[in-house]
Amino acid sequence: MRKKMTRVGLFCMGGLLALAAIVSSCAKGFDSDETFTSTVRDSQLASPTLTQSSFASKVNADGSESVQVTWDVVPGAGGYYCHVDNVDDPANPVVVFDGNVDGTSFLFDKADDTKYSVSVKTLGNAKLNNKEATDATVFAYSTMVPAQVIPVGTDIADFVKSHLIDTDDEQAFELQANGNYTLNSEVDFGTHKVTFRGDKIHRPIVTIGYDGVIRTGAGLKIKWIKFDATEQNSKGVVECSNNPPSTLEGPNFGFPDKSYILYDPLIFEDCMFKNVKMCLFYIGEKAWSAVDVRIVNCIVQLDNDGTKFGDAAVLCCYGQTCYYKDGQSWGSSAIRNVTIKNSTIYNIKSNAKNRMIRFNRNNFTSMFDSATGSATLTDNTFIMTFSDKEFANNTPNNAAYTITFNNNVLYHCARLQKFLQGNCTIINSKDKNVSYTTVTTGDGARFNNDFNFVTEEDAYGYADVDAIKAWLKPLDLTQDNGGVNFKAKGAISSTIGDPRWLQ
Repeated sequence: MRKKMTRVGLFCMGGLLALAAIVSSCAKGFDSDETFTSTVRDSQLASPTLTQSSFASKVNADGSESVQVTWDVVPGAGGYYCHVDNVDDPANPVVVFDGNVDGTSFLFDKADDTKYSVSVKTLGNAKLNNKEATDATVFAYSTMVPAQVIPVGTDIADFVKSHLIDTDDEQAFELQANGNYTLNSEVDFGTHKVTFRGDKIHRPIVTIGYDGVIRTGAGLKIKWIKFDATEQNSKGVVECSNNPPSTLEGPNFGFPDKSYILYDPLIFEDCMFKNVKMCLFYIGEKAWSAVDVRIVNCIVQLDNDGTKFGDAAVLCCYGQTCYYKDGQSWGSSAIRNVTIKNSTIYNIKSNAKNRMIRFNRNNFTSMFDSATGSATLTDNTFIMTFSDKEFANNTPNNAAYTITFNNNVLYHCARLQKFLQGNCTIINSKDKNVSYTTVTTGDGARFNNDFNFVTEEDAYGYADVDAIKAWLKPLDLTQDNGGVNFKAKGAISSTIGDPRWLQ
C-alpha cells in the first residue's frame, strides 16, 4: 500500500510539475508574443509613459541601492533604448546608463540627493514593419526630498515661518543656484524634520544678520550653502530650540529626566561658514543633549578671540544656565556621537578661552541611557582651533566612549590630550596624524603629553603664531574653496588632512 501511495503521489506530482511547466511556458510565450509578435503591424510606435510610480528603490546584496525603472509594454515594439544622466550640473550631464533593453525594466545605480534625467524610447520592429518612436519619453527623477524653493530676495526666516508644514514627514527648503539671501531673525524648525539646502554645484550665499539664527528640535540637514556670519550676534549658527515641547523630554526616549533630546541627526554637509564669532552649533539655553552631530566636507572659518562668549566651542554643549520646565536649574548637556570628516576648521585669531568641542560634564549617564558614545575625526585640517586653550573638555574618560582619530593635520592647536583621554577606547595611528605648535599652555605642555597620538611635523613652515595669523584670512565666498589653500608640505602632512588640499 505504501508503494502504491508513493507511486500515485509521484505520478500526481509529476502531472502537477508538467502542468506548471505548460503554464509557465504559455506565460513566457504570451509576454514574448505581446512584445515582439503583436497584432500591431505597419505602425508608428510611441514611447511608453513614465510617472513617479515607474521608479522604485532596490537594495543590492552589498547594501548599495539601485533604482528600478518599469513601464507598460508597447505592443509591437522591438525593444527600448534607455538613457540616464546625472544632471546635478545641467550644463555638464554625466552618463549613468545607456543601452538597449529587451524587457520593460532596467536598473541604474542610486546616489543620495541626486537629480537624474531618465529617457526611454521605443525601438522599431522590422519583422512587423513597425517604426521606432519619433521621440523618447523623458522624466526628471530625483532622490532628493521634495522642496519648497525660497525665491531670491526673500528673507529666509520670513519665508520659513509662513511655509513650514505641520507634518511628521521630512520636508525641504531649497535656495536657488548662485542666489544671495539674508537670515535676519530666528527661524525655528521646532519638531519638524527638515533638509535646508542650496544647489549642489552653484551654491548660494546666506548672510546672517545680527539676530539671525537657525534653531531646531528635530533632524536637520544643512547642505550646499555658503554662510556669512560676520554680523551675527547669536551664540550659534545653529542652536537647539528655546521652547521645546514635552514630547522631547528625555524619558520619552528612555533617557534620564531633566533633559530634552535632539534625537535625530544634525548634519552640516558641503557647506562653508565665514567669520563665525562663537559657535557653529550651540546646545541652547535649555537642558538639551544631542544624539548625533556631523560636520562633513565643510570649511568652517572662525573669527573668535574668546571675548564674546568665554564658554564657546565649535561644537558647544556648555550652556550658561539650563532650566528644566519646572524652573529647576540643570546643566548636563553633551553630544553622544560626534563626527567630523573631510573638513577644514580654522581660526584667524589667537584664543585662550574656547575649545573645539565642549561638553557640560563627562558623565553621559546624566543625559543618556548609558555611558556609550563616540567621536570620529578623520581626514581633517585644524588650524588654531584653539591656539592657547585646549582642543576639548569633559570628554568621557571611560572605555564606553570610542574615539577614532586618524589622518588629521593640526597646526597651532593646544592640548590634544584633553580630547583623547587615556581611559577611552582610542582607534589611532600616530603616524597618520601630525601636529605642530610653538605655544606653551599653562601646564607646560606644548600640544599634548609626549605627542602620544600624533607625529610632530611643521606642515606649513610658520614657526610662530604671528606669522601664521598673517597667512590666514577670512573666506571669500565667491571663490572656489573660499579662496584659501591649506596644502601641506610635510612628509606625512602632504598625504593626509582635508582631501581638498591633496589635489
